[in-house]
Amino acid sequence: MSIVQSVQKSIPRIPARRRLVLGLVFQGLISVASLYVALLLRLDLDQSRISFSAFWSWIPVLIALRLGSLIWFKAHTGLWRYVSVPDLISVAKATTASSLIFVIAAAVATDFEGLPRSVFLIEWGVHIFFAGGVRMAVRVARERIKDSGKELPPKRRVIVVGAGDAGAAFCAQAKSTPDFRIDVVAVVDDDLSKIGSSLIGTPVTGSIDDLPTIVERNNADLIVIATPSATVDERSRIIDKCRESKVEFRILPGTNELLEGNVSISKLRRVDVADLLGRPETKLDEEVLANTFTDKVVVVTGSAGTIGSELARRVLEFSPARLVLIDRAENPLVLLDYELRAFVSKIGNSSTEILARIADITDRDSIRNVLKSTGVDVVLHAAAHKHVNLMENTPADAVLNNMCGVVNVGQVAADLGAEKFVLVSTDKAVAPTSVMGATKRMAELAIRELAVRNSTQYTAVRFGNVLGSNASVVPIFQQQIEAGGPVTVTHPEAERYFMTAFEAAGLILMAAAIGENREIYLLDMGTPVKIDSLARTMIELSGMVPDQDINIEYTGLKPGEKLTEVLASRFENLSQTSHEKLLLVDNSGSSTDLDGMLEFANVVRTKNPAEVKEGIASFVHDYSAATD
Repeated sequence: MSIVQSVQKSIPRIPARRRLVLGLVFQGLISVASLYVALLLRLDLDQSRISFSAFWSWIPVLIALRLGSLIWFKAHTGLWRYVSVPDLISVAKATTASSLIFVIAAAVATDFEGLPRSVFLIEWGVHIFFAGGVRMAVRVARERIKDSGKELPPKRRVIVVGAGDAGAAFCAQAKSTPDFRIDVVAVVDDDLSKIGSSLIGTPVTGSIDDLPTIVERNNADLIVIATPSATVDERSRIIDKCRESKVEFRILPGTNELLEGNVSISKLRRVDVADLLGRPETKLDEEVLANTFTDKVVVVTGSAGTIGSELARRVLEFSPARLVLIDRAENPLVLLDYELRAFVSKIGNSSTEILARIADITDRDSIRNVLKSTGVDVVLHAAAHKHVNLMENTPADAVLNNMCGVVNVGQVAADLGAEKFVLVSTDKAVAPTSVMGATKRMAELAIRELAVRNSTQYTAVRFGNVLGSNASVVPIFQQQIEAGGPVTVTHPEAERYFMTAFEAAGLILMAAAIGENREIYLLDMGTPVKIDSLARTMIELSGMVPDQDINIEYTGLKPGEKLTEVLASRFENLSQTSHEKLLLVDNSGSSTDLDGMLEFANVVRTKNPAEVKEGIASFVHDYSAATD
């Protein structure tokens, strides 16, 4: 072990108070040196011209002023081995303040006798140089010593994409924290004015299109994407270039976390499919939403699910008087309750009361007992059975939950004076081929009839698949990839519409706000995505090669599944609403025999699956039951 390493290991063993005293003594010696050097510089390096009587008279004053200012600006306690720009700024502030007082004291007390006036300015600069330089020297020496240790793993050679604030923050942290073992060797950016410059000492060497070449030239083994404000298309292009580079790549947080100061190496994560399939943030009419939800009792059924929980999170932003969470899955409901209470506490919205209640929507008395005790103004009904293949085997449960449950909640809400009821529906309700889709279509038809019988406003909202929802295709693919494959895809041409839960929840709230009565809204889902392409992309994002590292197997469409979804049937027309991503479905069905539906539900458990499907078809005329 070298002498330097021995000293480095022995310093932490010194008591903190003693280390502080030693540090202040050293800071005082820097003040002595800075005044001496300033005099030498001013007097042409001729020591004989220095008035040492004046020098030694003013040294105690200068030391006292310097130490007092360091303590005042809290620049005396920083760990020199981790010194950063804020630490150096504090040193500069302390030096400037003490120099100003020193000049005033010298002018008043002696009229600058023995000390040339220019010495004060020179000493100010010399002191900042010495005080900052010593700190930087300690940090650099420590990093060099750590890097020389044979037991340390080699540093990863990193290319950063993005020469903006996020990229700069990442580079600064990588350089200031040797323990991360990261060496940022180059930065790329599409802003041509930045190419040829440097970012925190790292050269900006080219554009994003040059990324594969730059990775090869620098022998890099990791790419960090630091473009939090990039659009989905821009992010997709960057990821394509990363894939071409054939090295591992990671992404930093989004713009919201950047604004919160959360950009750090510890926040690096794998690129996931949401980074590619997400869409620009949807703008909502905050005023309209506030008028709908502020100071109201909002009930969310199915609140423990993906959409229900996101609805609960988003509606909290508008300060409802009470938020009632209803589900029969107690464990996730408890977790959501804790999460939302923490969120309310964080934003200081103590006026919203959160109530979590276990209830079964298929039991009207259960729902009535809950809502009578909590009150209800707005219902966001997200409770449903959603898995197509499971409902093919248990169609009676689908009828009871997806249709009868909607009628139960919708009628109880009306009886208790609710203003609005919003049904979360699905694109699978359009020309349905599955029990799940057909029962959701029954629910759409049912609330239209409830709207005729009650003063409550009823609205339905259709949309497609939600990225990353519980037990959906994305998490299933991820599990299969982590297990080493194979990844199972139903059909090479199968495609689905996707959107994030955050966007879907926001648009559902907008539909609730602008809906008047009996409307069915359709969310603009963008372009459908081929499931086969999705699977291959997820495999590549995991750093592997499809059909080589991870096999893809085609299992065939399951009963009730479509090759592709349609957004409106041949009997329906779509028209634009006041919101660009909300479409109104016209001609969405004639009057329905609601009483007949409920009579059917009363006896549905006495029928076999084929008979249940026949009964469903009598109410949903464009339902094409799947055949085994």
